[in-house]
Amino acid sequence: MANFIVTYDLNGPHPSHKEMDDHLRKLVANRGRILETVWWVDYPGTAAQLRDRVKTILGKEDLLLVIEAKSAAWTKLLVEPNSLVAAWNHAANKKAA
Repeated sequence: MANFIVTYDLNGPHPSHKEMDDHLRKLVANRGRILETVWWVDYPGTAAQLRDRVKTILGKEDLLLVIEAKSAAWTKLLVEPNSLVAAWNHAANKKAA
């Protein structure tokens, strides 16, 4: 598993933010919204594979960025920071094993 940051801009009528939330929930078990349209995701594949799975719901006018992340720093998040740190370290340790 690896830590990924998934962020998107929804510019069309579909999907809605709720539909996008549901889509991510179905794709990956371990994830958390860290900013309004930015998610941390624990995923076993590559950034390109995750992008391809996420983009199946997007319209041609929507934007998507998927980044494999090795480290992070922040000031405030929508999630409790200690839970993100624990999940991040867990995913990183799985990948190293």
